[in-house]
Amino acid sequence: MANFNRKTEQERKEELEMLTTRMNHQIESYFQSVESIREHLQFLGKFHNYSMRNAVLIESQFPGAIAVGSYRFWEKQGANVRRGEKGIQVFVPSPIEYAHHNDKWIPLNQAPQSVKDGVRTGHIASHKVMYFKIGHVFEYTQTDAREKGIDVSDIFKRYHRDGKLENEKDIMKVLYDIADERNITILDEPFEEIGTAKGCYYPELHTIALNPRNTPFENVSVLVHELAHAELHNQERNTEREKPLTTSEKEFQAEMVAYVVSHQLGFPTDEFSLSYLASWTKDKELPDKEQLLQEVHQTSATFLERIESHIEKVRALEQEKERSPLEYIEQMDHRMGWKEVDLTLYERVHAIQNVFPEELESYLNAKAALETNLKVERVDEPLMYIHGKGFGFQSFGVANNHDFGEDTIVAYTVALPNQPLISGHFDPDRTVHPLHDLEKNKRLEKPILKSLEDRWHDILLEKEKKSFSRTAMLNIERLI
Repeated sequence: MANFNRKTEQERKEELEMLTTRMNHQIESYFQSVESIREHLQFLGKFHNYSMRNAVLIESQFPGAIAVGSYRFWEKQGANVRRGEKGIQVFVPSPIEYAHHNDKWIPLNQAPQSVKDGVRTGHIASHKVMYFKIGHVFEYTQTDAREKGIDVSDIFKRYHRDGKLENEKDIMKVLYDIADERNITILDEPFEEIGTAKGCYYPELHTIALNPRNTPFENVSVLVHELAHAELHNQERNTEREKPLTTSEKEFQAEMVAYVVSHQLGFPTDEFSLSYLASWTKDKELPDKEQLLQEVHQTSATFLERIESHIEKVRALEQEKERSPLEYIEQMDHRMGWKEVDLTLYERVHAIQNVFPEELESYLNAKAALETNLKVERVDEPLMYIHGKGFGFQSFGVANNHDFGEDTIVAYTVALPNQPLISGHFDPDRTVHPLHDLEKNKRLEKPILKSLEDRWHDILLEKEKKSFSRTAMLNIERLI
């Protein structure tokens, strides 16, 4: 690295060309066999935070790499690159801004101050051109991180399936969120019988359907596959392509995305055959292959980043729950600077919502458990605590029937048998009662919501009966 700045412009250009040629050869090698493309897709999953081209370069120079970082990156982690280790070459973006001056485009950093001021105020035209230079990264095993007890997972978050259904539900929630953001409808079942197919995507309707015979476990990889179709093969993307993709080409891409995501998350990938490889590679040039991998890489990276970010938050919340409610409240008070500060429920909820929104439910859960001395393991019917009302946990129907019209905010905590506490909050001007909020935000599954609704209706009917009985008594003839 020390000699890099001494190289001539021609030497740098030749080095970049050699690195590009190496990358092209590596891409070509992926399409020689199903096993080759499988190995590359597994590698892409580990390096989804890098560009596709750099992931290819890392793989070509350091097969089996687990995690890489720059020299300074490893120093920040408390590790050092071992003496004599050769860096892995990667492309480093180096944008240069040009300004229009005297009928020429000149680098802005070489322009007179008056031109720089003109660009800053928008009076002089400018544009950026992306160039690349060569940088160097080092693999985990090239450092002393292991000797210092620094595990890869401590630095690079790696989330694998642990066999628990809750983890699959977390992943499915993120996939449904991705669909919502892209206005993709997910049907409970297809419009027609699809036999053994596990799912399908309707481009004209921008709609996905999952086979109702699928297991929850199967639905993860199936939904990733169909979301890849929706991302890469929707009508807008199809129109943008110079040459339409065939059905087999579309299936090949979607299958590759599903393979990358599923493998990285630790789901079995034995059933992914990538059977379209032979037909897809026929008559395909290098630019086609690079474009294919680029699209697969971008889509996979988007899905994985969202999933891993969500699971990281879930795990952080789980760690918080392991502490006692008192410990959690005290720590939150400290983090918010609330020691010996008297705040209303409204002020507390909105302050946490603004600073630590992902912590609000845990805070309300802990607050409810602490204030009511709730023993979660003893909950044998649905209960609900309305924060600030002065009552403890009440049967759900009774608590849901309070008059919330005068409240500035309603915060509630629901306790269900054999389930974690569920908390929420709402503005009474927009939401009628907690059950309405739970239903509107899809906080609970439909059967549970129906059960809670029935319990509330029982309270309403009982109240109506008492009211009717009292009215009837008032109408009885009385003789004095």
